[in-house]
Amino acid sequence: MKVEIWRPGTNKEFDNLFEKFRVQQYQDKTHRYWENYSEKQFQNCVAYSLYFNDFGEVEVCSSISKKNCWPDSVYRVMNRLWKVGEKRQIILKSISDSTGHSTISQIKWLKENTDCKLYFISRQTDNWVKWLSYELNSKFGTDLRFDKYKYLTCPNETDSKCWQRIIYEGDETVLNQWKRKCTN
Repeated sequence: MKVEIWRPGTNKEFDNLFEKFRVQQYQDKTHRYWENYSEKQFQNCVAYSLYFNDFGEVEVCSSISKKNCWPDSVYRVMNRLWKVGEKRQIILKSISDSTGHSTISQIKWLKENTDCKLYFISRQTDNWVKWLSYELNSKFGTDLRFDKYKYLTCPNETDSKCWQRIIYEGDETVLNQWKRKCTN
C-alpha cells in the first residue's frame, strides 16, 4: 500500500492517471453526487492523491483544496474522495484502511508542504460528523473535532449546499475568521 500526493501539473503520469479516474467517476450518472467530479470542481485543488493497494492498483482518489472564501492557511482534505470502481451506495460501518491512510497522508503532506494552520473535512450531509471523527481519531490517531456551526465551504452564500458541518484539526482561532451559521 502507498499513497502518492503531488501538486497538479508536477507529475504528468499521475496527472493523467488521476484524470482518467476522474472522468470515469464523472461519467457515472448513477452516483448521487456525480456532478461533483466535473473538471470545474477540481480548479481549487492544491494537491491530488492516489491510494495504491498492495497489487499496485489505484483504489482511492482524492484531493486537497483551498478556496478564497476560507480563512488563510485553511485546507480541505478528503476533497472529492471516491473509490475507483465503487458502484454500491452503502452505509459504512467503519472507515476503510485505504480511506484512512489517504487522509493521514494528506494531513502529513499539508504539514510538510504548506502554511496550513487548520485542515478540515466536510460533506453535503449532516449525519457523518460524529461517526467520521470517531473513526479517524480512534483508528488513525487524529484529533478531529466539530462544533455547532455550519461553515461557508463555497462562495455562494445563498446556496444551502455551501453551508456544511466540518470536522477539523488545528488552530481553532482561525474558525472565528470564517463565515458560519449556528446549527441549533
